[in-house]
Amino acid sequence: LLPSHHTSFPVEVSENDDEVVVIASMAEGTQKKDISLDLINPLALEITCERTIEKRDENAGYFLKERMSGSMTRTIPLPKPVTDEGSSATFRQGVLHVRLKKITKMSDGKIFVD
Repeated sequence: LLPSHHTSFPVEVSENDDEVVVIASMAEGTQKKDISLDLINPLALEITCERTIEKRDENAGYFLKERMSGSMTRTIPLPKPVTDEGSSATFRQGVLHVRLKKITKMSDGKIFVD
């Protein structure tokens, strides 16, 4: 059997009184510099992970050099509208924690003429 290849990462989304919390378990070997976050609208967070791994193996009689690169992007629907102002993110031991501040009123984008 071939080993499984994950094209995504598992997430948990929860909320409390004033924030929405997103927890993502990133692929083994992911570093903070590999991750980017984009609040694409008040109800959706996009998490992207791009990384390149280089492996060198020099033994008697042969030389091997492998380079692997990949990208994963996941758009997470959020239960309540949020803003990036006052929000934060941390990454430790392969787990990304994102805390997004809720907004009380989402603008519908309409402009009224006086």
